Amino acid sequence: MNPPTEEKRKVMATKIIDDIATTAATTTAIFSQVPGMGIATLTKLYLDMAKNLAALFNQELESQAARTLVVAACERYASAIFNKSVLGWIPLIGNAINAKITFTLTQDVGWFLYNHFSETYK
Repeated sequence: MNPPTEEKRKVMATKIIDDIATTAATTTAIFSQVPGMGIATLTKLYLDMAKNLAALFNQELESQAARTLVVAACERYASAIFNKSVLGWIPLIGNAINAKITFTLTQDVGWFLYNHFSETYK
């Protein structure tokens, strides 16, 4: 089986990233007021996203390597994570703000991961 073309790989990556971003935003909107729930949920989603994106480049990603990449991505977008944490606690509108930030943050993290795999792909 031939590996996917770059164009097809980007289409597949967009689907993976957008699906995870939607799940992350929805979960965040529902559970943002529950302490620790957001971090636990996003961590699992981001690790799954890293592994799925690695597979697009025929790379198998071990759990420790996935965690290292996710941490690097989150460090890059630390201000968004901070804003998400602070603004999510605003009564009534905090959940919606948190969900929007989470959606965009997740897309950014996804494309950070995609670019990493793209650069290391041989």
